[in-house]
Amino acid sequence: MDPVIDVRALVKRFRGTRRTAFAPATPDSLALDHVDLAIPEGQIYGLIGANGAGKTTLLKVISTLLLPTSGEVRVLGHDLRTEEAAVRSCLGLVTNSERSFYYRLTGWQNLRYFTGLYGMSRSTLEARARPLVMKLGLLSAMDRDYRTYSTGMQRKLAFIRAFVLETPVLLLDEPTSSLDPLSSEEIRSLIAEECRARHQTVLLSANNLLDVERLADRVGKMAHGQLTPVESTSDLDESLRVARIWLKEPPGRVEAALEAWPPGHPDIRWEVRERNQRTLLRVATEDPQRTLPAILQALLTAGLAVDSVDLRPVDLEEEFLLTASEAEAPVPGVSP
Repeated sequence: MDPVIDVRALVKRFRGTRRTAFAPATPDSLALDHVDLAIPEGQIYGLIGANGAGKTTLLKVISTLLLPTSGEVRVLGHDLRTEEAAVRSCLGLVTNSERSFYYRLTGWQNLRYFTGLYGMSRSTLEARARPLVMKLGLLSAMDRDYRTYSTGMQRKLAFIRAFVLETPVLLLDEPTSSLDPLSSEEIRSLIAEECRARHQTVLLSANNLLDVERLADRVGKMAHGQLTPVESTSDLDESLRVARIWLKEPPGRVEAALEAWPPGHPDIRWEVRERNQRTLLRVATEDPQRTLPAILQALLTAGLAVDSVDLRPVDLEEEFLLTASEAEAPVPGVSP
C-alpha cells in the first residue's frame, strides 16, 4: 500500500534578497535539503529539531502554502504540483499562530463560516463539534466573541475546526506551544483519541518533546534542512540497549571510575558526556537491568553520587540536544 504522505528528494531554497538596487544580494538559504519521508495510513509521525531546522517549512510545503524548489510530494496519491486543490481537500492544518479566525464573530459563528466553505450543514457541524466542545470545556465560551478568548481557548477552537472537517490527513505545528500544562494535556488527549478513532495520518512538529513522546508512533530529527529517523540514540547494535546515568560529578572522575572497573563483559560499551553542568554516562549492554547494579556499585565505590537513572529505549531530549549541539556547523546554502 502506498504511503498517505510521500515525500521524495524534497528541496526548498529561498532566494537571497537585496536591500537596495546596488547592495549585494544575501546568500540563498537551503531550508529543506533532499528530504525523504513516507507516512502510512493512521500513523502519527513526530518531528523534532531546533528552531530553523526546517520543520515548519516542511509542513508548509506539504500543505501547499509553499511551493517546493524540486522533489516530489504526494498526499493520498495526489501530486502537489499538478493537483494542488485535491491535496488541500484531504488535509487539515493547525498552526502555532492562528490568525484566520474573525475576532468579532463568536466561536460558533466562526465554525459555521469556515465549515460552510466546505458545504457542511449546520446540523452536521453541531453533531460533530458539540462533543469536542464539551470535551475541551469550551461550551460556555462558544457564544462569546473570539477576541475575548485566551491563547488556550483559541488553540482549542482551532483543533475543533480541524477535527470537524474529518480530513484523512492532519498537519500540526507545535500544537501545545504557549499553553499551560492543563490545556496542553487536554490537547494531547484530544489528538490521541480523535486521530486514533478516525485513523487519521498525522505529521506533528513540536518543540515540546512531551507532545512527541506521548503521541508519535515514529520520530524524525531535522537539522539544517535534513531529516533523519530517530530509531536509537546511538549507532550501537540492535541487540544492545542503553542505560543513562546522570551524575553531578566532573566527567574526568566518572571516566576514571569506569576505567578502574573490570566489567568482564566485552559487549558493554560506555561513553561520558558533559551537559548543563552535569555528567551523562551512557552504558550500552544487552541487559541493562542486570548490568546496572554493578555499574552503580563501581560509581559508589569511587565516591561518586548518582543523580538519576533512565532506562528508556530512546530519549528525545537527548536527541534534541545532540541536534542543537550541531548548530555551530555551517548552514547549507548556495551563494548567488
